[in-house]
Amino acid sequence: MYDRNYAGQTLNFEPSGGLLNASLVMQDTQTDTYWSIMSGKAEAGALKGTALVVLPVSSKMSWAEWYAKHPDTLVLSVTQRTGDGELITLQDPGRNPYERYWSDPSGFRGVEAEDDRLDTKEQIHAFLHDGTAYAIQLRRVVGGRTFDLLDGTKVFIFREASDQMFRGSAAFRSPAGFKNRGGSWFEISTGAEFNAISRDFGGNVERLNGFDTFWYTWSLTHTDTELLR
Repeated sequence: MYDRNYAGQTLNFEPSGGLLNASLVMQDTQTDTYWSIMSGKAEAGALKGTALVVLPVSSKMSWAEWYAKHPDTLVLSVTQRTGDGELITLQDPGRNPYERYWSDPSGFRGVEAEDDRLDTKEQIHAFLHDGTAYAIQLRRVVGGRTFDLLDGTKVFIFREASDQMFRGSAAFRSPAGFKNRGGSWFEISTGAEFNAISRDFGGNVERLNGFDTFWYTWSLTHTDTELLR
């Protein structure tokens, strides 16, 4: 999620109709600049070479879970064309316009990963830290895992085995690190315990900005990605 405010003006974004490395490119109506959602950077136009500010971590969950927390939520009515050209609303019950895409091991319209360290459609959690791109397979963080970044920062990433792709991973960073004691995760400096239901340390530990995606879309954009070990 990116801040719309840039250089003293509020930008209005709309789909440009183009893709970059199979990822959406947005176009702002104020400067006619084209922005990659995968990098947050301006790829063409008046602001080319600049970057949007990443906002604090948002929540990614099922509608049922969100509605239980926010029953007064307003839902936008959005229409979209499927790959077969059919116009549907995203609220159509039982319909998933991306079902074929999810099940296909190939990338969108045949786009494949050039970095063969992972399969093209490997599901990953990816993020930027101190100018370096990182990624880890979602299947490797089930139940929680800790990692050391290149600058020594400690990272904790968590998913449940039952999580679908739309369920966002929980990710945190800490200079002190994280420990698993008796099957529970704790941040060392504060002693804060991770709650798997709320997916939080009670606000005592800094969240890590990142998102879940496919290896090919991320690695084609961030060609120097470090795979967490």
